[in-house]
Amino acid sequence: MTERPIGSGTWRLRAYAGRNPISDTPIQVHRTFRGTETAARKALAKLVTEVEERKFDRNKATVGQLLDRWLVHVEQSGKARPKTVYEYERKIDGRIRPALGDVLLEKLEPDLLDAWYQRWLGEGLSPSTVRVYHSILSAACRQAVKWGWIDRAPTDRASAPTPRPPVMRVPTPEQLSTLVATAECNDPVLAAAVALAALTGARRGELVALRWSDVDLETGTIRIARAMTVVAGEQIEGPTKSHQVRQIALDEIGVELLRRHWRFVGNRSEQVESPLVDDPFVLSYQAHSGIPVSPDTVTHRFSRLCKVVEKAAAEEAKKARRKQTSGDLYGFHFHELRHFSVTTLLAAGVDVRTVSERHGHATATMTLNRYAHALPERDRYAAGILGRALST
Repeated sequence: MTERPIGSGTWRLRAYAGRNPISDTPIQVHRTFRGTETAARKALAKLVTEVEERKFDRNKATVGQLLDRWLVHVEQSGKARPKTVYEYERKIDGRIRPALGDVLLEKLEPDLLDAWYQRWLGEGLSPSTVRVYHSILSAACRQAVKWGWIDRAPTDRASAPTPRPPVMRVPTPEQLSTLVATAECNDPVLAAAVALAALTGARRGELVALRWSDVDLETGTIRIARAMTVVAGEQIEGPTKSHQVRQIALDEIGVELLRRHWRFVGNRSEQVESPLVDDPFVLSYQAHSGIPVSPDTVTHRFSRLCKVVEKAAAEEAKKARRKQTSGDLYGFHFHELRHFSVTTLLAAGVDVRTVSERHGHATATMTLNRYAHALPERDRYAAGILGRALST
């Protein structure tokens, strides 16, 4: 039985619950706890007591016991990234366990699940969030069927809410240029991050994991091989979301951008007499470039940048005595720079397979489904071709 800090005020509790009768591997029940170290130790003692009092019987398993076993299975299988497992734990401990943890698995019925889905919606949770809870319960119940705990997953007959499609906002080229130019004055690292996100379409975690050894300025390519995630305040380097390595080509503007940023990195290192590490990160606020920018830092700084630029645009519109237009609004998220890259290429007629591979999507079909709205201009172009053919 142990407790281990995984962040400021956050602890991971583990209690021994016997051995697997088939594989003879130890079974551990683990929970995430938030509070002081003293409180964490008391919570661990309580967890140990619960485990000892409820000797595990798969025929009398509760939903909470299933979720504990499922989390261990997911973590040990290596199919989910540490951040994903952490998010599963957070959602289970936050909502699912308090609501359904003590329910016997064999008594878990679709109507009970639907009742809780509606209650969570009534408490203000979005349909997308409730659907995530449903997905966690579904995965655990399907695993319980494979283990022989139950004959059928009750989640298959429950009615998860249909999520509303997210509103995708994409900056215009003019807005993007303004953002980069503004950041360049006070935060060259953020400026490089914004420009690279738009030019490559790489994810936030992939960008901050870039090292200069991944950049080839002679051939104009970037190698996307890793991603950085934040789990309970700790940065963890791992594989990309698709677990694939991809090469991304850069044009002259992208190469020049990186050459300029490399000069900035070198000059900064020399000015404070802090030599660069052997394989420095492309995006770092340290003079030696040995520590990458946190993904969360990129998000927060980009958000502040957008607010500054939007305020300036509003003041300019007021001074010119004109109404604000959509071009004056900068309420973007950093991930929408990736949307800019995808939609720009699709609208320009680049084939979907190339766009999909460049951005690390699982399939070209997923690219089409998510970015179908970017194709109207191509459809209009196709209509023109057909019209000219008919007139001829």
